Amino acid sequence: MIGLLIISHCNLGKEFLNAAELIVGRLEAADSIAITQTTESEEILKEISEKIRALNQGQGVLVLTDMFGGTPSNLSLSFLNDETLEVLTGVNLPMVIAVAKDRDNLTLNELGERAQQAGKRSITLAGKLLKTA
Repeated sequence: MIGLLIISHCNLGKEFLNAAELIVGRLEAADSIAITQTTESEEILKEISEKIRALNQGQGVLVLTDMFGGTPSNLSLSFLNDETLEVLTGVNLPMVIAVAKDRDNLTLNELGERAQQAGKRSITLAGKLLKTA
């Protein structure tokens, strides 16, 4: 199973995991890290490293962050590794659910691609969509 780590501003990651568990059930090998104004970078990097080690069951870890260019993303990028860790930014709930459903069956790169597709597909401007329906 591929590990899942959500790193976000404040408690967004924790709440994404809570919401996903409400929909798909208990998530094993999944965790989150909250970044606040009071958290030091060295402390966060140590926590990221520890959680990656704890979540990696041999197939790698997919890190989801809230936005590219933000502190969660920037700190996560230092852990990128083609075989063991991928970072995907712009996390949303459909992305987390896709990861939860498919992380037993796909490689790390395939799972990253699947999550990215699910995240993009779920973005809809409802007013525009309903006008054309």
